[in-house]
Amino acid sequence: MTIDLIQQSPAYELSLEIREAPSGHSLRFISFVPTARRPERQVRFAASLSGAELATLHAAIGRVLLQGA
Repeated sequence: MTIDLIQQSPAYELSLEIREAPSGHSLRFISFVPTARRPERQVRFAASLSGAELATLHAAIGRVLLQGA
């Protein structure tokens, strides 16, 4: 399992969690608002992806980054 902090400010955090799963990989975007009345981590998006689907997502993000360079 890997958890990467994508965005952080004093009022908000966004993390990405990727775990290996029997069907491929489990991907979850998790938000956290430390200043909330009852702060708790919340899953904002979740998906089960095969290795090929995860590779497609990786390639799509890579293309966007190359275009912006």
